[in-house]
Amino acid sequence: MKIVIMSFLLIFITGCANHPLDCATGLIAWDDCLPGTKGYEIRQQSLKNLSDAKVGKDSMDDAKCRSYGAVPGSDAYVNCRVELSK
Repeated sequence: MKIVIMSFLLIFITGCANHPLDCATGLIAWDDCLPGTKGYEIRQQSLKNLSDAKVGKDSMDDAKCRSYGAVPGSDAYVNCRVELSK
């Protein structure tokens, strides 16, 4: 019984230090997972997906404003981009 309790405490205490179980399994992709862990890989892929989505939206907004005849840098273009971002 003491061994079971000690094992549980050891796992619990270890779990508080840098989320090793979560990071190793990828269960939760904490932002402090170490490189080489599944959690780190998942986190990096999530950040890449967010970045790609933002780039895609920026291109669509740019194309839409240009289709109205607005020239990048002009007041009309800036106003168009501000309105689309709302």
